[in-house]
Amino acid sequence: MNFHIHHPADALRPFVKQYYYWEDDTRGIIQLPQNLFALGDQYMVFILEGKAEVKPVNHKAFTLPAGSVLGHLTCACQLQVQGPVKAAVIQLNAYGCYRLLGMDAANFTNYYRNLLAAGQPVWQELITALQQEKEPQRIESLLDGACLQALSQQPGNLREVDDMADYLVIMQGNVSMEELTTRYGLSRPTLERLFSKIVGIPPQLYARMIRYKTALSALRQLNLPEWQTQVAATSWYNQAMFIKDYLLFNHETPSYFTPSTGTIAHMQVDNLQQVAVAS
Repeated sequence: MNFHIHHPADALRPFVKQYYYWEDDTRGIIQLPQNLFALGDQYMVFILEGKAEVKPVNHKAFTLPAGSVLGHLTCACQLQVQGPVKAAVIQLNAYGCYRLLGMDAANFTNYYRNLLAAGQPVWQELITALQQEKEPQRIESLLDGACLQALSQQPGNLREVDDMADYLVIMQGNVSMEELTTRYGLSRPTLERLFSKIVGIPPQLYARMIRYKTALSALRQLNLPEWQTQVAATSWYNQAMFIKDYLLFNHETPSYFTPSTGTIAHMQVDNLQQVAVAS
């Protein structure tokens, strides 16, 4: 297996978080780990060799085309690939899909959009270049070039939603809708509509994801193999809420807790442990 993590150009931040490049000569079905993708982020996936399938527990399974963008996965999913596999992945932040692609992300939550049918030749050109590239150190510059070109083609309006999403992250999701409407001077229906359009999910669900990630990250740092520690109760979050979220995002209750092993399944971003959007 050959796995590389690359970092985007400064001009692409914070929309683009990281790049991943994966080659694996294993033949047959490869069951991907549950927490390959981070909750609350979106991903552009380029399958250069092999086949990838996503199966949400509440939806019909779907096979990813050669170039796609995954919407927010808000329920437990299974991911598997048919190897040998070669793939490049672009990890976007919550509003990165809208900024780079101009897509209304709310239209494909728990699903995908085919980038090759989106009318942007840059993605087909990227796939061709990646397939022909033999030097791993060149992958980063190819991905940077495609993303910068896509970003330059978008108008860049509605930046206020970017600030909302960033504010929720800073506050670890501990923000009420009343506080958001007051802070941004918008009615609740307008705020929810704009946020869902840009981010792809309602602000309440995004805040819930952040609170869950924060609690899970804190528990993982304790490095306990058994489920021995209660989530610290706050006015925003408690043990019952955490168990409910764990069931939603992992499709199982937290009866047994296995610490991170730092493998490909646990890609670190922003010092938060990856969680099971791809469970």
